Amino acid sequence: MCGQFEASIRARQMLAEIDESQIVDLSDVVKPTLAAPILIANPETGKPEVAPMRFGLVPHWYRKAFKDWKATTFNARIEEADEKPAFKGAFRYRRAIVPAEAFYEWSGPKTARTKWRFTRADNAPLGFAGLWDEADCLEGGMFSFAILTRPAGEQMSAIHDREPIVLARDTWSDWIRLKPVDLTAPAPLRLANLDAPQSLF
Repeated sequence: MCGQFEASIRARQMLAEIDESQIVDLSDVVKPTLAAPILIANPETGKPEVAPMRFGLVPHWYRKAFKDWKATTFNARIEEADEKPAFKGAFRYRRAIVPAEAFYEWSGPKTARTKWRFTRADNAPLGFAGLWDEADCLEGGMFSFAILTRPAGEQMSAIHDREPIVLARDTWSDWIRLKPVDLTAPAPLRLANLDAPQSLF
């Protein structure tokens, strides 16, 4: 799973250069229902652009009141994304890169959870494979996104049984343009235990 991540500082700066008014409601730590800047291919021009969207995908076919959408759709399992009604349209036609500085996972029993922070080992920004969509809700248009997940790899398996799909930087353009991309290649990750005592020296 990937339920919390730190929005990319670089993506926020790019969005600010395009239109400062669009970044007012963005949070540094993004949780479901909050907004984050994501990278998409413009549907009309095909050119890459950064756009603010809600974390938690609402599919294009949803026409009711947004407040009545109760499904948990911030993560999409890669094994079923091309078949599940909420995701299959976006998987085939509307893909995104969700840039981030880090993401969080928790391990251990519910009464004694340990919080972990994951970054790329090379200090480059993370780029999650994502999906986006636009729903015409009764309240108006809703742009939203989900992050694709897969079974946990070697680094993640001790913490959680699933992990977000992190794409290599040179595949970002292919992904948003619907070209074939290897979704199994592991990314070099660095993890830190945020609940461990921190040294002052």
